[in-house]
Amino acid sequence: MTIYYLVLQEISGGIGEDKMRQLRNYTEEAVRVYIDRVYSEMEVCQCEICRLDVMALMLNALEPNYVVTDQGALYAQMSDFDPQYKADLVTAMGAAITKVTNRPRHERAAQ
Repeated sequence: MTIYYLVLQEISGGIGEDKMRQLRNYTEEAVRVYIDRVYSEMEVCQCEICRLDVMALMLNALEPNYVVTDQGALYAQMSDFDPQYKADLVTAMGAAITKVTNRPRHERAAQ
């Protein structure tokens, strides 16, 4: 058994054929987690419209990473440790925030 299999068993309560399989885009999950950690600390519009627009633009800029099994998701999460992956997230977020800030889909608040 690999270490990844053992870690997956530990966090998921085991791997079995009876578990429901789902198609998931790991990139979407990574973007959501990153947005949740960082977005609220930035000096940008915090409304849900802008937040979702930033997420959508980030996802369009990043390569999708679809997984089906829990083990596939664990392997995909290993990319979190890749410095280039983190740089890609930061770059995508910067470009998305610039675009959304310059053209929000709602009236700008008075400053």
